[in-house]
Amino acid sequence: MRATPFLRLCIPLAFGICLQIWLVISWWWLTGILLLMLAGLLAWSFLPLGKQYTTNPLRGVLLYVLIICAGALLVLLKDIRSQPRYFGKLLQGRDTLLVSIQEPLQERARSWKTTAVVQAIVHHRQVIPVKGNLLLYFQKHNTVSSLQCGDVVWISSTLNPVSSSGNPGAFNYRQYCAAKQIFHQAYLKAGSWKRSAYNSNTLADRYLLQARAWCIHTLQQYLGNGPDAALAAALLIGYRYDLDRDMVQAYTNAGVVHIIAISGMHLALIYASLLWVLQWWPPHRLSNLAKALIVISMLWGFALITGAAASILRAAVMFTAVALGQFVLDRHTNTYNTLAASAFLLLCYDPWLLWDAGFQLSYLAVLSIVLCYKPLYELWLIQNKWLNKLWEAVALTLAAQLFTIPVCLYYFHQFPNLFLPANLLIVTLSTIILYGLIVLLVVAPWPALAHYTGMGIKYLIIVMNRLVLFIEQLPYAVTNNIYMPLYATVCAYVIIAALVTVWLGKQPKAWLLALYAGLCWVGTDVTLTIQAANHRTIIIYNVPAYTAIDVISGHQLQFAGDTAIQQNDSLRSRYLQPARLLYGAAPGVIPAFSRKNAFISMGHTRMVVVDSTWRPFSPAKKFSTDYILLSHHPRLTISQLKNMFTCKMIIFDASNPLWQIQRWKNDCSTLTLRCFSVPEQGAYLINF
Repeated sequence: MRATPFLRLCIPLAFGICLQIWLVISWWWLTGILLLMLAGLLAWSFLPLGKQYTTNPLRGVLLYVLIICAGALLVLLKDIRSQPRYFGKLLQGRDTLLVSIQEPLQERARSWKTTAVVQAIVHHRQVIPVKGNLLLYFQKHNTVSSLQCGDVVWISSTLNPVSSSGNPGAFNYRQYCAAKQIFHQAYLKAGSWKRSAYNSNTLADRYLLQARAWCIHTLQQYLGNGPDAALAAALLIGYRYDLDRDMVQAYTNAGVVHIIAISGMHLALIYASLLWVLQWWPPHRLSNLAKALIVISMLWGFALITGAAASILRAAVMFTAVALGQFVLDRHTNTYNTLAASAFLLLCYDPWLLWDAGFQLSYLAVLSIVLCYKPLYELWLIQNKWLNKLWEAVALTLAAQLFTIPVCLYYFHQFPNLFLPANLLIVTLSTIILYGLIVLLVVAPWPALAHYTGMGIKYLIIVMNRLVLFIEQLPYAVTNNIYMPLYATVCAYVIIAALVTVWLGKQPKAWLLALYAGLCWVGTDVTLTIQAANHRTIIIYNVPAYTAIDVISGHQLQFAGDTAIQQNDSLRSRYLQPARLLYGAAPGVIPAFSRKNAFISMGHTRMVVVDSTWRPFSPAKKFSTDYILLSHHPRLTISQLKNMFTCKMIIFDASNPLWQIQRWKNDCSTLTLRCFSVPEQGAYLINF
């Protein structure tokens, strides 16, 4: 630990960040504890040397608590909502906002989506400078598609909190946006925005946007506007907005999706290339300093052009430390300390990175390679040169997977069984393509040379895509629907750490820790499985434009919604499957469930599904039901429903337009009826 001081700083800092996110400790408590620890350290420094030596462990405890408090305070300091100029504090009603587009527009079924930085608010003809990020959805119109990164627009619309599906077990989009400091969204109709001539971007931002635009234009010029250029842009500069979803899923299923996510591999290749180009320069104090400046500038320029993702920031910080040690300090750095230092600096810059999947996978993969690659490679010494090269690649791939498997299962619920042959083939081919793309940018001023270079790269990309599709379509290429809860992920890492300690640290007693973690995992699984056997719930899912209902009893479920969802693999896996994995339920027959036309009953719970086929009528006696579900925009008013039914709750599902739901909510408020909006409040769960 003495050789890795940043590791001793990074662990309590990360613990403090987690503690603050989970418990939300107030400023006063944290400041008080921080001052108390500082006072304790100051008092310790005045002790005699003998007392300092005997109480040194107490000093360590005080330092760790101090860093934990600092990590918790960082979360509060970096929260944009606590800053006085945050637009959410100053916005009133439908004030006009001046916003700058930050991402390329992404086409959705009914809108164009992007993110923006709020520059100012116009309140009573007064322009107030503000800060903060905003999620924008533009109504589809001819003028919207021309908007680009850096454009500034005036918008006038009601802001709403960022929505999330709320479906059990599903990806929490609201939490994801909160980690990026985005808390509001707006839907902009055709007349609620207009372009502004004002340009708020700095000179550096304009150069970066121009550099990215030039790269994309060059790739499209010599590779075409199709999927080949889109994949090349993702591979080279991390521009993933034009990628085909099916192709991304194919790369995911094959276990090689990391090659189209900018990572440390890209910076490693660039770093190695720069060292090769600069090797002619003789070593000297000034020349070494110049080399360091060139290398670091190129690395960070590339990192910023690619969007500064968590994995690329980690690699940029690491290679910056390596370059400084190699050229300026003339010494080699400790890899573990450099890794911990980069994590510490990035978490100080943005503590929310700790919850970023890319950040976690990046550090786990590097740590796994650093720890396990060499011992794994040395298990088999091969004399043949080419077989030895192959074994090096196999050992590297296996080492990188060791620490990342639990997190991948936790986030993605699938495991690519053919990841080893896929990585050996695709990573090699993608490295050649990446070098080719760099050459293409270099020779772009010479059209004839760039044309033939582009033809060669396009052919290689086509070959790579076909290989990925072939691997994905092989039998048993991927194992889907793996449910890995948080407790199982923690137990898995304890087991892995214990086994690595036995293997590398030669500590046989670590087997006991692995055994205890395995027993905890199995015991928790058994307990939850027994509890799930008695679980009975109805889930009304939040699926845009569809009605989706799952009735779950124990480990059985029956679907009672639009059949189009059941027939669409993409919709089913995205919206329904996470909840089914969470509850451990599979399609079956539930004796307590019955459905006759629009009337559904589950034990003593009854529901009526009122859709567009219903017309108002006056029954001799009102029907009594527990829940009324309005779906697919029925032509009924709430007062007409009240004349037909008595119920506990009226539910509006996501197949209805929002404007109609707002009218229904106003009517329910007037008639003092309870209601619930699924598209606005998330999935609705009923226990029966």
